[in-house]
Amino acid sequence: MLEEPLPEGPGWFDAAQLEQVLINLLKNAHESGSPPAAVTVTVGEGRGGVDIAVADRGPGMPAAVLEHALVPFFSTKQDGTGLGLTLSREIIEAHGGRLELRSRAGGGTEVRLWLPGEVFPPVEGAGLNLT
Repeated sequence: MLEEPLPEGPGWFDAAQLEQVLINLLKNAHESGSPPAAVTVTVGEGRGGVDIAVADRGPGMPAAVLEHALVPFFSTKQDGTGLGLTLSREIIEAHGGRLELRSRAGGGTEVRLWLPGEVFPPVEGAGLNLT
């Protein structure tokens, strides 16, 4: 469920890479055991860029898991590779942004992305325009 309307200003990002990040985060949120309707995506403007948060209401991550969740090959899933969050963080950082994880009050996990405004100059047919 999209919680907020998209920002009004343009934001230029590699569409395929941002799509991969969102797929990874939404897949994790749905695999958390959260009710599907409780998985949310929030998009807003802030701090000179775009804030995107993917949140769920699963059991959340204990502090020890949060501490290692971005380490390559660390996974709590039996069939997990431990690369989804690591790859997502690397993509966001390559765009000059940040990826943060936190437990939510009342249960669940939130992954928050921040991407700076206009990372790539507008090139016709390239990137993702968030307007």
